[in-house]
Amino acid sequence: MAEQIMNFQYKGSRDYIHGTDIFNETLAWLSGRKGEVRDIDFTFHRVAAKQLKLVPGPLPEGVEPVAACAFKSAEGREKAYLVETEQAVAGRYPYDEDEIVGAMAFDLDGRKATLRAQTGYSDIEVWVAMTKALHYKVFPQLEGKWLFVRGRFPAYERHTAAQERVLAIAASFNDKLTRSEAWQDGVKVGEIFFSIV
Repeated sequence: MAEQIMNFQYKGSRDYIHGTDIFNETLAWLSGRKGEVRDIDFTFHRVAAKQLKLVPGPLPEGVEPVAACAFKSAEGREKAYLVETEQAVAGRYPYDEDEIVGAMAFDLDGRKATLRAQTGYSDIEVWVAMTKALHYKVFPQLEGKWLFVRGRFPAYERHTAAQERVLAIAASFNDKLTRSEAWQDGVKVGEIFFSIV
């Protein structure tokens, strides 16, 4: 697997590459070359404002990745990294997170949110928007910005036709890092980790 310069754009008014785009495009690229990709563990180390390069592991010493994707393919357990380049990001596209959040129902005592509406967004965009909105409601006393830092999925489809999505905060570590469970039509499909900065 050769290195690959990706082609990201900014999402909405953001001036950094959104984690959901990195997640989606990396998995699409890996699936195109590896076939079925399973047991995904996608971690983010920092945000990036410039274009990213996908590098199959291991990384040269001293290179700090923006993100890493561990996964299982027909060839076994593998890892790919996203490294920031000097190339500027060209362009942006509209993104209305409120379209997702506005249709959600919140159960703050249960620390969960439910979405029964269909959207045109990818599954990871929906899960991350739900997680972010729930965190700001459950932890109103905390100052800072909640960021998507890890996604673990046994399998991932970009768009599924789920009738009901439930996102529940399952654990909070000193109110700095959380683990949430993603449920689709009653079946747990993954875990989302958020951190506040």
